[in-house]
Amino acid sequence: MSAPLVAIVEDHLLLAETLVAALSRQAIVAVAPTGGDLHALLDSVLSVRPGLVLLDLDLGDLGDSTSLVAPLTCAGIRVLLMTGSTDRLRIGAALEQGALGYQSKADGFDALVARTVAALTCKGVLDPTDHAELLAELAAARQLTDEVDAIYHRLTERERGTLLALGDGHSVHEIAAEWVVSEATVRSHVRGLLVKLGVASQLAAVSTARRKGWLSPVFRG
Repeated sequence: MSAPLVAIVEDHLLLAETLVAALSRQAIVAVAPTGGDLHALLDSVLSVRPGLVLLDLDLGDLGDSTSLVAPLTCAGIRVLLMTGSTDRLRIGAALEQGALGYQSKADGFDALVARTVAALTCKGVLDPTDHAELLAELAAARQLTDEVDAIYHRLTERERGTLLALGDGHSVHEIAAEWVVSEATVRSHVRGLLVKLGVASQLAAVSTARRKGWLSPVFRG
């Protein structure tokens, strides 16, 4: 029976090489494919046909590796995440794509090796309870985001523009001058957004917007 093959997708070369050596002592053949971008990296991994991919969620210049999980699992390859991130929603998103579990880098090198060995022999997901909890947290966060987005998008275009301008520290007078409208018109937009947000003042509106992320580039776009 041939030794299982593990592909280590990790941007820190020293860690990848150390893992290759450690797994070899467990009679596990490991390789560390590389690629100039995520597409090339995926092709490189698929070409070696591993039974398991040990996937770092953060690949340095290549960015977030979550998009690699689904094509790997669709190819029948198990994926174990390794990460220094404590963002459970990011981990949950990768599990949703088909990863069977994750290992925190903060737990140390030996734990990472042990987890890799376990991932090669498990029949389903690792830690089913934690897996379910992470997916439930992700679903709840998405529902909350949808609700928040719905409130924001009930504002008219001018009300959203007014809110963004207030968030940037502009006064009603300055907004009116920039838009070449009367201050009364801008105050009408302010009243409209206050009613829809259920707040009593411009300060409270801006505070709400910051807390819910409406002043971020995502919403501005």
